Amino acid sequence: MIELAKRFSMLQKQGWRPRRTIIFCSWDAEEYGLTGSTEWVEENREMLYSRAVAYLNIDVSVVGPGFLPSTTPQLDELLQQVTKVVQDPDNSSQTVYDSWIKSSTPLRVLRLGDGGSDYSAFVQHVGIPSMNIIFGEGPGYPVYHSLYDDYVWMAKFGDPAFRRHVAAASIWGMMALRLANEDILPFNYMSYAIELEAYTKTVENEVKGTTVTCSPLYNSIRTLGAAATKVNNEQKELQKLLLSKQLNKDSLKIRQLNDRLMQTERAFTSREGIFKLEWFKHLVYGPSDQNDWDTAVYPGIANAIASARSSNTSESWKFVQHEIYRVARAVTQASAILSGRLT
Repeated sequence: MIELAKRFSMLQKQGWRPRRTIIFCSWDAEEYGLTGSTEWVEENREMLYSRAVAYLNIDVSVVGPGFLPSTTPQLDELLQQVTKVVQDPDNSSQTVYDSWIKSSTPLRVLRLGDGGSDYSAFVQHVGIPSMNIIFGEGPGYPVYHSLYDDYVWMAKFGDPAFRRHVAAASIWGMMALRLANEDILPFNYMSYAIELEAYTKTVENEVKGTTVTCSPLYNSIRTLGAAATKVNNEQKELQKLLLSKQLNKDSLKIRQLNDRLMQTERAFTSREGIFKLEWFKHLVYGPSDQNDWDTAVYPGIANAIASARSSNTSESWKFVQHEIYRVARAVTQASAILSGRLT
């Protein structure tokens, strides 16, 4: 991060200024319950809620070969574009994208629902589009959290030429540049709609044989897909107008579109929080109530299903239906914000 900050400083000295503010953050007390980042997010919640575009996290950074990113879905496409122009640290004849697509898990992207790193408060408490990247997709490296987990081990065994570190910093920096500089925020919510439908099929299988229906959720996801298609077309049209100089980059149309793109993620949060874990506000991605390190999809629904299976009463299954309605309302609201019907 220090090297990346130096590069941004060099750009600034040459007269460059980002269109949007970039804040570099180094957190204290990550191992003690993510204390540093969580306290900062809570203290600055109103500012972040109204103004933050994205949060880009790096924690472990490099543990070995292979690329394993995690994002909220609207950043998937941007991440792929960035990896297409960053050299693969283990094969200079190709890009990170080339090696990623040839891997045993091509274009695999994890989601940010666990409580394992500092993105937790940004995504799960406020609803800010976020990313975390790691080089190394194996079972982990053997010195992790040991006395040998130091510079000497990394320089001798982990990444001797530090090429993977350079690649990680390059992806991190280019993501920041694109998000800070582009006239129209490079978000694509179609990935969200596709993923939510897959998640809902899993929920549907889990409630088979009960009175619970996932129809409200499916209906809201279809609305989100339509809104994503509409806004993608709107982005293309405005880009054409910008390129042909028929539209100023500071126009109200651009500002309104960017506000919608930014605020859509917030709509997936609920003031009341998720069932059993009320501090966590995101209704799509959050930790499991059994394990903070495990990502739960639709965590409130998952927790309600677990409780219903345990008690197996009609009231408990009615509560599962209630949680499904809550998520469906959030997805519908996200669609309304994205399409411009609710601003």
